[in-house]
Amino acid sequence: MQKLLIFFTALQLSCAAAPPAVEQQVANLQLILQQADEAYYNRSKSLMSDAAYDALQDQHHLLITKYPELAAPPRLGAPPAQIKSKITHTAPVLSLHKAYSDDAVIAFIEKCGTNQLYCIEPKLDGLTVVMRYSDGLLAQATTRGDGKIGIDITAAILASVAVPAKLTNAPPQLEVRAEALLSFPAFTKLNQRRTTAGQAPLKSPRNTAAGTLRLLDYAEIANRGLSIRAFALLHTEPMPATHTEALALLNSTGLPAIESHTVQASEVIPTIESLNQQRAKSPFPTDGIVIRVDDLALFEQLGSTAHHPRGALARKYKEKPKETILLSIEWSKGSTGKLTPIAHFKPIEIQGATIKSATLHNLNHIRAMDLKIGDHIQVIRAGGAVPEILGICPNKRTGKETEVPTPPQN
Repeated sequence: MQKLLIFFTALQLSCAAAPPAVEQQVANLQLILQQADEAYYNRSKSLMSDAAYDALQDQHHLLITKYPELAAPPRLGAPPAQIKSKITHTAPVLSLHKAYSDDAVIAFIEKCGTNQLYCIEPKLDGLTVVMRYSDGLLAQATTRGDGKIGIDITAAILASVAVPAKLTNAPPQLEVRAEALLSFPAFTKLNQRRTTAGQAPLKSPRNTAAGTLRLLDYAEIANRGLSIRAFALLHTEPMPATHTEALALLNSTGLPAIESHTVQASEVIPTIESLNQQRAKSPFPTDGIVIRVDDLALFEQLGSTAHHPRGALARKYKEKPKETILLSIEWSKGSTGKLTPIAHFKPIEIQGATIKSATLHNLNHIRAMDLKIGDHIQVIRAGGAVPEILGICPNKRTGKETEVPTPPQN
């Protein structure tokens, strides 16, 4: 009887409801992640680096794993802004599952098959677009949007001259996914032109590429040197048997496809290492390496979750953060009157530079990370330049930390 009582007590404790403080933190995390998605997909603006975003996602995942009742419905991207024509995708535009270690890549290969061929490709950092050709002519181009509905950008794609308006020897129907992006030389040239014209230089090739496709000045779009690389064939008749054959088909029609390396399972890790060493020499911005099953029938058979296909994986590389102590948060007022929190911490040296402050997004961002004055925090230089706080070290809290003051009222 005593053992039974202990069992039911343990069961009750394991199913305990989330404390109010945890509920609030999860709500804050969901809100700041939603704000980041909306800015990224609809306004071509990054509120934070990939590393900072991933850190918040990891924190959110840990909390909803412990308290699953707090989980929100899964989201892909962000709903398209209320402008231009909306287009429903023929198939969901999913994300990729991320792996931060070789062990995770090996586990992926073991699930998909050690006797399979794999395609290894750079993960280009631009704007995903879906293009549909009919009888060799570009009939429609759409942004990713929320993965289900995107925005029609056909005219902008045609104006960019980044892909042929008419393909060569193309099948009657062709639907592809591609990445629209600016090469580093094109981005430098654009900023030189803007500086000469007395305009402020643009900060990010990725955001600039996405913003370019939302311009209404088609002459400016054509002048920016946009590039497009197709990375997946969605539909044609007949479909090729492999991803390798699909990319070769796209290239043969004049549609530029991504550079891909087809290798045996045993060669995946060495090929990833080789490509990662070459990333610094790439003319295009990248944010990792993609590994996918070559056999298209197996790729379909593996299926997908609501978030990602099971037959592909993104190998990512985390920047190693430096630890320091948060000293204070100052609220800075911009020209529009908006208050932005600036975190000040004990100076640390990262990549030869002394860092002692970082900009946060808003009060909700602070609450999502559960930041307190006196916390041990983890800091990186995103992209080798911008200081960012990834999160706190909760195991180093002493109980002497204090709440962050709320912003002053106007």
